[in-house]
Amino acid sequence: MPLKSETVDAFGIATLALIVLICCVGLFCVAYVLKFRSKINRRGRFYALRDFNSPWQVRIILVTFAVLWGLTELLRLPLLRRKGWLLHTLRFNWQANLCRLYALLSLGFAEPCFFLTALFLVRGSLRDAPFTPRRKWNSRVIALVLGFCFPVFLLQLFFVVITPALEFHRGYKIEREGYGEIPPYFTQAFQELGANNQRLAACTYPLFSSLVLALFAVFFLIYFLYVGWKMILVVINRKLQVRIYSLVLVVVLLLPVHVMFLALSVLSNPGEAIFEAMAFLGFVTVLVCTTVGSWILVIRPIMDALSVPWLSETTGSWQHSWGSLPTENIGIPLSVFATDHAESSGQFLYEVASSQKVAQHSAKYNDRICNMEEKDVNEASTSTLSFNAHSDGLPNSPSLSPALPEMPLLFRNRCV
Repeated sequence: MPLKSETVDAFGIATLALIVLICCVGLFCVAYVLKFRSKINRRGRFYALRDFNSPWQVRIILVTFAVLWGLTELLRLPLLRRKGWLLHTLRFNWQANLCRLYALLSLGFAEPCFFLTALFLVRGSLRDAPFTPRRKWNSRVIALVLGFCFPVFLLQLFFVVITPALEFHRGYKIEREGYGEIPPYFTQAFQELGANNQRLAACTYPLFSSLVLALFAVFFLIYFLYVGWKMILVVINRKLQVRIYSLVLVVVLLLPVHVMFLALSVLSNPGEAIFEAMAFLGFVTVLVCTTVGSWILVIRPIMDALSVPWLSETTGSWQHSWGSLPTENIGIPLSVFATDHAESSGQFLYEVASSQKVAQHSAKYNDRICNMEEKDVNEASTSTLSFNAHSDGLPNSPSLSPALPEMPLLFRNRCV
């Protein structure tokens, strides 16, 4: 079927529209992360939530890989090879090289890096002190993502570029790619099509590339399921569990389906409706993964942090009976998934802040008591005893009375 098929053009237009949407969403996510970071750096009331934005660099990298993956799909679209479009004026050799570049960037770099970055973001939430120290953690994650992706890229490079060249003993010609001892659909990244007396190179999915991606998916899903299961065991909030279940189910179900569509595309030829449908469905599966991952791992945690009730209140609401609390002493290592809802976030932050302030006053009180001489301590203790006329002469000591709820119990003559 020629490239001017209406069905093929419909898939191309839909793919092009979704690519534009991916780029717009990616720019919004990056701007959202940078806006939140700028609010934290002002050292105002948002500074107490600085650990919420500790993995800000990794979040931007995650969105960048999603946008890069979407842009690489432009190299594959048959619509752009139609007359009057961008790739129509290129020579056949250049179009074939773009198909190779698409296989390397999409299947060998962008997709694996996106899933690996999402994996390390989820794994970072399981640490005792998530994402701290921040600079070391961000740089370490980026290095690990690139390091684990490098073998996948090398395998794609070997099967897409090197293997076809090794098949020919008299020299390599691009017109004969794939037509050697190995069947063409194993290594061929493009297929020649004719339209209006012009040779066009339509991109395909080499079977070896699909097998490499399948091998990566097997190891990735095993460890991703392990990390997701550990997260589910730790989290007790139901809404937070729903987020984790959603992320795990989307990745575990759609990634194998994506690989299956790419592998089955070798049963048809480019330009046919079946091939374009397989390619489009494979594109949609990864699109859903990138969208859900960006929402759960990037947008939603920041939204929960900004919606904490006490952040919108005046600084006077932070005043307690024992004085104000400096935000520099509040460091709350929270999960990348944020919290169940805004109210629980505010209550949790307030309890942590209150406990820190009470601990400071308790330490000062104990130090003052410990520096007193034993005689003065006994006199001070005796002077605090009072007798109740209606309690049969039993002494009543305020310092030994039960503590108020959520307040520490302070003992007399106890040096810690």
